[in-house]
Amino acid sequence: MTPTDAQTFWISEKIPNDQLLLYCFDGQSQHMDELRRSVVERASLIPDLNVRIRESPWHLDYPVWEPMPVDASLARVHELPENSWLSCIHGIEKLLENHVDPRESPWTLHLFHGVTGVPRCSGPALIAVLQVAHSLADGKRASAIARQLFSPQPPAKQKTDVRRSGTAEILGRAVLRLPGQLVSLFRDGRAGHRAQLQLQADTESGVVAPQAASRPKVRSNIPPGPHRLVRMVVRDSADFRGDGVSVTVGAMTAISVAMANYLTERDGSVPPELGAEVTIAKAGTPTARNHFRNAGVGLFPEVDDLRERAQLIRESMDERRARASHPSSAASDLALNAVPGPLVRWGVQQYDFTAVPDEVTGNTVVSSVARGDADLVLGGGVVRFTAGFPSLSPVMSLTHGVHGIGDTVTISITSSPASIPDIDVYEQMMHDAIDEVREALS
Repeated sequence: MTPTDAQTFWISEKIPNDQLLLYCFDGQSQHMDELRRSVVERASLIPDLNVRIRESPWHLDYPVWEPMPVDASLARVHELPENSWLSCIHGIEKLLENHVDPRESPWTLHLFHGVTGVPRCSGPALIAVLQVAHSLADGKRASAIARQLFSPQPPAKQKTDVRRSGTAEILGRAVLRLPGQLVSLFRDGRAGHRAQLQLQADTESGVVAPQAASRPKVRSNIPPGPHRLVRMVVRDSADFRGDGVSVTVGAMTAISVAMANYLTERDGSVPPELGAEVTIAKAGTPTARNHFRNAGVGLFPEVDDLRERAQLIRESMDERRARASHPSSAASDLALNAVPGPLVRWGVQQYDFTAVPDEVTGNTVVSSVARGDADLVLGGGVVRFTAGFPSLSPVMSLTHGVHGIGDTVTISITSSPASIPDIDVYEQMMHDAIDEVREALS
């Protein structure tokens, strides 16, 4: 495993960070037993779904990916007490409270069939939820895996780029790697220090924007507790677009409206510094399964003109992307890659993930991924929409997923009773906010 992915795995033992990728299929015709067999057969052709994590003996090195058998236990059919959409949503909430063990399997496919009252569906729907350990894939890579799983054309058989290793071989590699790691740590650490000095100089001269300011906490920054609440707002992608406004920016504008309205109604005020922690793809070719950074982006709730607010959000996003693409970021990644595995693991073990700071990077998380054309199929049904649910943490109890497929975009809301007890109210506020944004941008 790369240091980035190993670090993600070790953090997941402190704060679970599974991804749930939901795909809704309308018009299922295949029987569930046959469907399970076909989806397991398809999964066996996808290299990313044929590996699991094996830790180094005594944690002397980074974990490795080893081959994993794919069998029918990885495709689970859930019987709902009622076949309603709300009952299915409650089932998804339970999935968010349980997590995969990537040492056993880093993924599971959950199937809910015969679900009625689903948005954009003419009859009973098949809901597929691919649960993926974040160490296996980031949002973009996980979406590519799902596309292979549900594509009309089966993927060509590919070789899984791992091999099973014995304990002695793993230990031998760790010992052989250590001298080179120490040399690289010294060399790349110095390069990283020089790059940080350059970033400081470029910031002072105005070449790049300064680091995003911290923001005051609101009710969405309290510990969420063990239970989860989710809702999905499925809309046309055109509802979010405008002149110079992308779907992501339009969605963030709607989120800013809904959050501000909810905070005003529940708590009587909203801080003008309200912001979001947004996932931003790293520049260049991915060298790890997780190829993104997080950055704080302003939501500007004090700006009443939604066209102006959208432009400010876009500018804030552009500033964060420019800063994230500064050579210092690549140098920092290079330095991390030189750190021996035991030191990275020790750092994760020492960090107190339960500590809640006085100020935060964002008051919500926004993760936005375009999942391509609406040409996916499963069990004879065609895809209608897709969704995703960024995980919660001790300092983040409200997240938003923005996921598009074809001409639909879903804003997925994930929270907890501790933070947003009346999530149906917030869901309606989100619909109303999208209507406001669509009217303002049209």
